[in-house]
Amino acid sequence: MVPRWAIVAAIVVALVPAVWFTAQRVVDNAAAPTSDATDLPIPPVSPSTTPPAPTPSSSAAAPTPSPTPAPVRLTKVAVDAPRRLVADSLLDTGFDSAVTTLEPSSTSEVARWESRGSPGSPGSDTVFIVGKVDGSSSAFEKLPRVRPGTKVSIRTDSGTLTYTVTAVTLKSQSGLARDAVVTQRAPGRLVLVGIRYSAAGARQPQALVVTARLSGAEKA
Repeated sequence: MVPRWAIVAAIVVALVPAVWFTAQRVVDNAAAPTSDATDLPIPPVSPSTTPPAPTPSSSAAAPTPSPTPAPVRLTKVAVDAPRRLVADSLLDTGFDSAVTTLEPSSTSEVARWESRGSPGSPGSDTVFIVGKVDGSSSAFEKLPRVRPGTKVSIRTDSGTLTYTVTAVTLKSQSGLARDAVVTQRAPGRLVLVGIRYSAAGARQPQALVVTARLSGAEKA
């Protein structure tokens, strides 16, 4: 008869290989990489540097274009010789005989440049009026006080023409005849040319030039 301890020893010896084999499989399975694994480092995730697109504001609106002013329709007044020139309280003078150059022939009165336009609505050319800026007795004494926006009126036998001053400037007298303000032929434009003198009576090298546009017309 086989002793009990021998039977137990035999069973233990038989089970050892199976236990070892099972344990080895568990270790191998734990160490083996899965199909989803990777040995590459995972890059860090950084926030996007692209700014978000601006959201249009519901309150923003396209600018409204300024309305184009309607052209002024002036009464037709026949071209005629000027009789009197008035500008607010600054100018109030009569006319001497027309001149052939931009040279005044009188101190107390002004003169129209004969070869250029005569006042009328709409007119045919620029009207040039020349006078002296020479002390309290001269016709254009207060011409230096005229400013853009000043109204200048010329009375003729046909009616009254009103001009609005647009520019006041000094120009060299020696080159005035070649200046664009003189060479340009523009109907409905008025140019006042003040020949300036010093307190001692010396003629100044620059003339005072006042440019105006026809803005009103009234028949006599």
